[in-house]
Amino acid sequence: MMKNKKENKNGKMTLEKLAVMVARGFEGTDKRLDRVEAKLSEHDRRFSKLEYQIDEVKEIVERFEKSDILNLQKRVQILERAVRVLSKQV
Repeated sequence: MMKNKKENKNGKMTLEKLAVMVARGFEGTDKRLDRVEAKLSEHDRRFSKLEYQIDEVKEIVERFEKSDILNLQKRVQILERAVRVLSKQV
C-alpha cells in the first residue's frame, strides 16, 4: 500500500507539504524585501540630494555672514573715526 506524498492517512500535514508552504512564504518575503529595498534606495537618493542642497545653502549663508561681518566692521570703523573727529571739535 503506497501513501500519498502530500498527506498521510489522517489528512495531516506532511514534511513535503510543510516545506512547500515555507518555500512560498519565503518567496513572498523576498518579493516584499525587494520592494522595501527599492523604496529605501529611492529615499537614499532623495536624502543625498537634500544633503547636497543643505550644504550649498550653508555655504551661501556662511559667505553672507562673513561679508556682513566685514561690512559691519567697516561701518563701525567709519563711525569710530567720525566720533573721534566730532569729539575733537567739541
